[in-house]
Amino acid sequence: MKKLYLICFFSLVLGRQAVLSQTNKTDVVKLSGGLNAYAGFYKPGGIAARNQSAPFGLSGAVTLTLPGGVSLPFSAVVGNQGSSFRQPFNQFGVSPTYKWATAHAGYRNVSFSPFTLAGHTFLGGGVELNPGMLRVGAVYGRFNKATSSTIADPNLIPSFKRTGYALKVGYGKPNNYVDLVMLRAHDDTMSISSVQASPENRITPAENLVVGITSRLLLIKHIAVEVDAAASSYTRDMFATEVQAEGKNPFVRIFGKMITPRLSTQVTQATQAAVGYQDKWGSVKFQYKRIDPNFQTMGAYYFQSDIESYTVGTTLNLLKGKARISGSYGRQFDNLANNKNAGTGRSIGSLMASFNPDPVFGLDISLSNYGLSQRAGIRPLIDTLRIAQNNLSATLNTRYSIFNEDLSHIFTLTATHQQLSDLNNATAAQTENNNQNLNLGYFFQHNRNGLGANLMLSYTQTSLPQTLPGEANQKVKFYGPTLGTNYAFLKKKLNTSLNFSYLINQQFGQTGKVMTASANAGYQLAKRQNLNIMFNYLNSNTGIQTEKFNELRGNIGYGISF
Repeated sequence: MKKLYLICFFSLVLGRQAVLSQTNKTDVVKLSGGLNAYAGFYKPGGIAARNQSAPFGLSGAVTLTLPGGVSLPFSAVVGNQGSSFRQPFNQFGVSPTYKWATAHAGYRNVSFSPFTLAGHTFLGGGVELNPGMLRVGAVYGRFNKATSSTIADPNLIPSFKRTGYALKVGYGKPNNYVDLVMLRAHDDTMSISSVQASPENRITPAENLVVGITSRLLLIKHIAVEVDAAASSYTRDMFATEVQAEGKNPFVRIFGKMITPRLSTQVTQATQAAVGYQDKWGSVKFQYKRIDPNFQTMGAYYFQSDIESYTVGTTLNLLKGKARISGSYGRQFDNLANNKNAGTGRSIGSLMASFNPDPVFGLDISLSNYGLSQRAGIRPLIDTLRIAQNNLSATLNTRYSIFNEDLSHIFTLTATHQQLSDLNNATAAQTENNNQNLNLGYFFQHNRNGLGANLMLSYTQTSLPQTLPGEANQKVKFYGPTLGTNYAFLKKKLNTSLNFSYLINQQFGQTGKVMTASANAGYQLAKRQNLNIMFNYLNSNTGIQTEKFNELRGNIGYGISF
């Protein structure tokens, strides 16, 4: 079947002229894409071959565009390294828009709010209407396909067919609105003939009702408020015993007729809110988030639950926009229900500053600090097992440029420092490490004849933690140059490039080297045809004779586009 697909695909590409001639007359479809043929050689030394000795093949990509903006991309590869064919019809969907109305059909992923319907792919239909200030949306479809294990594949995890719908009604504009959202979904208990009883494969049918609110409001000229909140009733086992729900719960009191409370039902909440002030001088923003343990919605794939966080961030614009400073600090906690053995606290801080007084000079500095600590939960913490770490990262980027009518010179310097500090003295010697990296670069370009060159000097040093008690920290070093040049011949129809790098590494008492060299040339045969040639050489020597090897590769390719 795959070979039949490939034959049909390349027949479609080779017969493009007939299709295009009809397209120009009726303007019904448009066909675009290209074909590439390649052949090469591969010769290793010192190691087993990691490729075919003489690779060759044919690849192509075609996009068929239908009226209304519907695009159908196809791609295929045939060669002695394998073959493949890709087409979009496994999950096909459209969302045509006319003025203030949008329709959804087929496989779609729609978002109404972060905690209700949030990008989950479904097979079905829907509509979104925004006449004036009114905001209405509705979707219905299959959120999950039924699958069951078989004799041929007994380890396949089964799943029920899941269907659901979501409704949205709101008022406002795209950046200033209030929406109310509801999602209702459930599993079809009859969609699987038999469910595996083994603990690792056992599943139960579930159902879910989520209601929420999402808003973006501009209160006054410079103050904006964001609110996303939802309450979710999630039943993990629809076969569990029914129970009497508490009538005082507002969620149950309002939506009680849509819920069947069971022993496996849990009602949880999620909230995130922010208030910000923005003006010419900069901005400041406060954010709060709380997601209850086990919060779930069938309209999203994943949530990081059991967290509560506070964050403040600010930005300052200085020197008439030539300088900018921004920073943020936040705290995050878990174990909100106090039912874990230990709780974890995190602190995250960052600071960034940029200074660009002139187009030829620029300076950027960034700092980030990430702290992690544990506190006792339902059980006391043992000091030797307590996690308390701090991650520090600092980066400096600077550039200096020299420009004139013919030549461009750019000098760059980048320096980074990363450090992991363990605040637990019992484990610090085995976990602490730091890393430093320095890169100095020069880039040259002749604007008239197309000659270019670059030189990069790099140095990296890493201090590894102790592996045995009493052993000194190990330092690993990598350093060396990288050179490159490019030039265009024959009125820029022939583009060539050469690259060379020599990297020395020192680790565990051994000194090694890695050398790479490559040459590339591309020639434009015609307006839509090109020829490419490539050579690549790799020589690796870690300092251990048995690990020394080299590889030589070459490739020639021809491409045509339409």
